[in-house]
Amino acid sequence: MQSSGISSLATAATDQPIGAQPRSRHALIGRSTAIDRRISAVRADLTDVRLAASVFAPHYAAAMRQTAASILPIRQLPDRNSLVLSELLPGETFETLELSEGVAWGIGTTDSVVGYVDAHGLMEFAAPTHRVLSVAARLHEAPNINAAILATLPAGARIAALGERDRFLLTDYGYIAATDLAAIDHGSSDIVAAAAGLKGVPARAGGRSGAGVDPHGLVFLAYDLCGQAAPRFGDLQAADLGDAVAQDATSSAGEIWFFTDHVAMLVSPDKALHVVDRVCEISSSALLAGDYGPILARRRIA
Repeated sequence: MQSSGISSLATAATDQPIGAQPRSRHALIGRSTAIDRRISAVRADLTDVRLAASVFAPHYAAAMRQTAASILPIRQLPDRNSLVLSELLPGETFETLELSEGVAWGIGTTDSVVGYVDAHGLMEFAAPTHRVLSVAARLHEAPNINAAILATLPAGARIAALGERDRFLLTDYGYIAATDLAAIDHGSSDIVAAAAGLKGVPARAGGRSGAGVDPHGLVFLAYDLCGQAAPRFGDLQAADLGDAVAQDATSSAGEIWFFTDHVAMLVSPDKALHVVDRVCEISSSALLAGDYGPILARRRIA
């Protein structure tokens, strides 16, 4: 696949006489660090120019902001059959670093995941003003709950509000009830309640919205609905979310238990939410007796 970086900046050494020390227009500063390519836009041939101080690459690209028009899988590779790492939701921002043959490579700004998306699902950038709180919020053709439904937006999606009328917000695609939304800068600390409100949402590989979640996507979405940041991937969540809990501590609501390929959030000392074929509740004892293996980490929501 031919590639062309957006605003690509070459940093190859200039031509030198034989035996001369190579010169470069780019120099690294600071200590080198391990790069997690799931959340850092680094490839062998192209790197986000914002990482130029710490990552040497033959070419750099400056990001172009675009907006997702629909739910788009973020894949590890440009192949449509490649592993789905996460997804973009309607109204979210994608920072495109490369566009080639209908595929965009870049960063989803909500969860910081780097990967490939279908470029046909991206449109001109519109700064989001609100996020969707309801599992499935309806877009109406008029500011009336009985007006025709034009579409639905899943929990976690973003909108760019153009105005307000009769407790509805106007978007380019219709009116949505203000009660289904929260301003982008609005926060809440009740992450457990946000997770509990997602019971019944179906399981989906890479999902993190009201239309479907994977196990760690449930945790991410619960935080996101409260306006709080969380890592997207399980190993990062287990290392960074909230406060560490000793393995022999008494269980309490608000704990997150991490297994090898699974995660659960306690809604009480003896009940937890997790994802099987959908988001469902399970007893702590049944969870521990399941096929998930031992608890590798316990974290308490701060």
